[in-house]
Amino acid sequence: MNNFIWEDRLKYYFPEEMEEEVLKIYDGCFDYSPSLEYEEIMSFVTRCFIQRNKQLDYKRTIAQVKMKFGFLTIYYDGGTDPYLDEIINTAVKMAQQIKIKIEKQYGKGGPWNRTVLQPIKSK
Repeated sequence: MNNFIWEDRLKYYFPEEMEEEVLKIYDGCFDYSPSLEYEEIMSFVTRCFIQRNKQLDYKRTIAQVKMKFGFLTIYYDGGTDPYLDEIINTAVKMAQQIKIKIEKQYGKGGPWNRTVLQPIKSK
């Protein structure tokens, strides 16, 4: 899972020398499936987790990131932390704004609800 998170998603938002720090945040993450439109938000969340872990004795990790009923949902391990809770709330609000823009552009359901037109096959 870590290879997918770094190689396919987050490496475009971080310098290469931060790979190990980023992967530590997602150590044990069993589901990382946010829509690609939310990767910039996830890079923000990841940076905040890295900074917060520098201040804490017990390190927090992101356990799951997914789309739940069309909304970005983030779960983390290590007990509640008011700072991280606020970061996640901010990220979710940012994602909701992106969702609204996507739905205005593509209609309800976003680009995943588009009809693909197929050419009519001749008999």
